[in-house]
Amino acid sequence: MSPRPNPLTSISCIIRVSEDTKSAALPLAMTLAEAAGAFLDTTLIAPKAHVPFSLAGSSYVAPMMADLNQRSMSEAERILADAEKQMAAAGITGHVGLRHAVVEEGAAQAVRAARASDLIVVDQPSSVLDVKGLVLEEALFQSGRPVLVASPRCPPKGVFQRVIMAWDGSPHAARAAGDALALFPSITYVEIMVVSGEKPLDKMLPGADLAHHLARKGIEAKLIEMTAKDQSVGTLLDKQAVDTGADMIIMGGFGHSRLRQFLFGGVTVDLTQNAHVPLFMAY
Repeated sequence: MSPRPNPLTSISCIIRVSEDTKSAALPLAMTLAEAAGAFLDTTLIAPKAHVPFSLAGSSYVAPMMADLNQRSMSEAERILADAEKQMAAAGITGHVGLRHAVVEEGAAQAVRAARASDLIVVDQPSSVLDVKGLVLEEALFQSGRPVLVASPRCPPKGVFQRVIMAWDGSPHAARAAGDALALFPSITYVEIMVVSGEKPLDKMLPGADLAHHLARKGIEAKLIEMTAKDQSVGTLLDKQAVDTGADMIIMGGFGHSRLRQFLFGGVTVDLTQNAHVPLFMAY
């Protein structure tokens, strides 16, 4: 019987270029690609600003927009050249492309191409209004692929062994767990975190059932049940990951409606903005 090939063969990395923020997604994607011998397809989105239609003000605004676009392209070209050098030095096969477009359009095009990959790596948005969040949402909801959100607080790792699974028994959580285990056979220890108080869990699959499933795969699993009181669920999960030295948090995406998440927050929004370790998500 021939050995099983590495399940991670193609990685897509989508980056919204910004002058004031260094990408954590690209170093993580490169580290994963180098460790797995995977093809890395990186897309840099240089935001394109449009001149608002105004007969009175367009002559004043146009030079400003042109300057912004030029600076955006210059930064993207710098990152592209640097990425190609780093990939060549590490022996990583792949491609680095550049799209100068409105972020929504550029993200949609990049995500469409990323459907032919195993994993999409993106940057962590800093707030609900951060444009990088548009790239994350497009990747999560429109790609059909799992998404790994890189944390700027964590050095990139090529192998994930100890992980936290945020478990609410939902289909999204089950899909995230299955995708992560399939892509990262290096996972040997899982802490299953079940946090009550954020949503009703009485009709969901118990965490103990997942623990038994993992044990049959030869994975050591520990079930941890907690109650959300003074801290948010996202804070509890992130703190547990930091305290136990976990390599990654795994969770399903957006258990509530996106409108409710935007207005009131939630565990998904909390972790996508603040996690200290990479966040693996599936929808």
